[in-house]
Amino acid sequence: MVKAAIKQQVSPWSPEEREAWKLPEKVTVSQWADRDRVLSPKVSSEPGQWRTARAPYLRGIMDSFTDGDVEEVVIVKPPQSGGTEALYNMLGYVICQDPGPALLVNPRDTDSEYVAENRLKPMIEDSPELLRHTTKSPRDLTLSEFRFDRMTLYFAASNSPAGLGSKPIRYLFLDEVDKYPPFAGKEANPIDLARKRTLTFWDRMIVIVSTPTTTTGPVWVTYQKSNMQQYYVPCHHCKEYAVLKSANLKIKPGLRDPDEIKNLDGCVWYECEHCKGRIEEHKKADMVKAGVWVPEGCSVDSTGKVTGKPSRSKKRSGFQYSALISTWVSWPEIMAEWFDANTESGVALGKLMDFYNAILAEPYVERAKQVKVSDLKKRRGGFSCGTVPSDCLILVAGADYHKSKNRGIVSIAYEVRGFGYGMKNWVIKSGWVTSFDQLDQAVLMEPFAWSDATGREQSPPSVGIAYGPKGPWLPVTCLFVDSGYEPDDVYEYCRTRPGLAWPTKGAPTAKLKPLTASPLESATEQRLTPKQRKRYRGMQLITIDTHYFKDQVTSWVEPRTDIEGNVTMQPLTEYYAEIPSSYFQEFSNEHKIRVIDKRGNSKFVWEPLTKNAQVHFMDTAVGTAAAAWFKGVPYLREPTAKKQVPAAVRSGQVTRPVQKKRPSGWLDNLPRM
Repeated sequence: MVKAAIKQQVSPWSPEEREAWKLPEKVTVSQWADRDRVLSPKVSSEPGQWRTARAPYLRGIMDSFTDGDVEEVVIVKPPQSGGTEALYNMLGYVICQDPGPALLVNPRDTDSEYVAENRLKPMIEDSPELLRHTTKSPRDLTLSEFRFDRMTLYFAASNSPAGLGSKPIRYLFLDEVDKYPPFAGKEANPIDLARKRTLTFWDRMIVIVSTPTTTTGPVWVTYQKSNMQQYYVPCHHCKEYAVLKSANLKIKPGLRDPDEIKNLDGCVWYECEHCKGRIEEHKKADMVKAGVWVPEGCSVDSTGKVTGKPSRSKKRSGFQYSALISTWVSWPEIMAEWFDANTESGVALGKLMDFYNAILAEPYVERAKQVKVSDLKKRRGGFSCGTVPSDCLILVAGADYHKSKNRGIVSIAYEVRGFGYGMKNWVIKSGWVTSFDQLDQAVLMEPFAWSDATGREQSPPSVGIAYGPKGPWLPVTCLFVDSGYEPDDVYEYCRTRPGLAWPTKGAPTAKLKPLTASPLESATEQRLTPKQRKRYRGMQLITIDTHYFKDQVTSWVEPRTDIEGNVTMQPLTEYYAEIPSSYFQEFSNEHKIRVIDKRGNSKFVWEPLTKNAQVHFMDTAVGTAAAAWFKGVPYLREPTAKKQVPAAVRSGQVTRPVQKKRPSGWLDNLPRM
């Protein structure tokens, strides 16, 4: 009896108290789900025990929830791909393993009611481990909140300020955030309002899940601030890893009908971007099973080992994947969706946007203009680098002074462009230098001689020519240097080359005209010291309307067509024969897209294709176009060109009005306004 009494005193806690103080097991969310999550036949097409192996890409997403260094998980996903189920698995793990007050936010009240009654309640009732933590009272599983033995799960709609701002919570689950309104009633953004509920918990966890809509949508904006992980899968031919892209889906030639594509076996395959090997649909499951999540800034070798330093901390872990790796969507179905979306009716019905959002899990961007590298390569001319075509009249140059992200050193990208009559132009030299002295040697001190396609020297026009030991050559008459990076260095360089080099500053829109010159000493954007003001006195800073000149330089590489699509004029720009492909890539790394501000106003602007896209040679092209405008090239007219007379006048159908001669008087000598 004494021993029994001692044994009873060893554990004075009740079973409920011991359960409340029980430490979490050392299991991840995916391990817990494989063991304790049961899919209900009421809502799932595949009822029964949860199997992460069915969607291997969800393993890394779910397991990040139990990583002590992660505070926020962002999931950018296509619909019906397991993303929301992964969120429910995290919620189930919280209930069973590490309880705390939680809040699940859905777009509307009706969404919260549906999720509570038709998704979470069956999940709890069909999973014995989850059911064990209920109080067995029917009142505890209501539509507004679920009460468990150690925690409470609250439900709220994104448009309800009271539901978002009334309770302190440790776990915040935000589902389909791109469907949230911009404001919760008359208060702040619903996402920010909900985040504030977690501030009192040092071990808080926030999960954001949504299919993206636009680049300004909440989930995409948040994902861009994360470590931006992508799912890399290996090719079964070369074993190299890559992210599956829709551009690499190939189809049997001549096949375009969506219904025929879905029903014809073997008509769609994936082409490896490394070895160009053909990958059939039945190999996708093995590829996805061997895939790995790779943060931005890192790479993965052929063994699946991730190397490199991530661009951002994993405190905010972001994951983005497309339907190309989904085991519930086939590649022929994706290809059929693509052709259906690109029909005239498909575009009108918004199917193209739906394809980007629901298949690629990417924000839809309405593009007004984008230059293709393949089209630019066709414009390589028959003249060599540094030689000037015989029709060229004047040379100008543009330079972009910046710090190279790849090499970590100061670099200057430059190009020299020649112009003739009718704005015809030639890029005759481009490249990189690391100092202004080298820029002088490459641009200002370089003798550019004339030659035709066979290298035979031509007689140069009598505009701005110079003569040297090897004959006549054409010098650069104007150099525009972008002063966005280290402006003082650019100002000093241009100060010692007056009338030849000019500092410039890009602006999305100029107020009155494409170019605006202002005295450098009174420039307000640079707080110059009195000594600097005196030093730069007399200099001017050229402000460039970058959108205007980007429109111009991209229009020069496009052919002119009539209403019926017939080419009426070839592109105005030609490039020297040896120009590298990297020039074309950087030139085409920007596109013109529609953006909508907070007030709902839309406009088209030029933006890089991706966040870290290199666009230095687009900037140099803009610099040369602005320099040509500065030198008056648009106003050059051929001396032999005759003034065009309307056909009606030539035929005699319309007579010219007789200009009456005004009598001379003292007003004739006044200056013309």
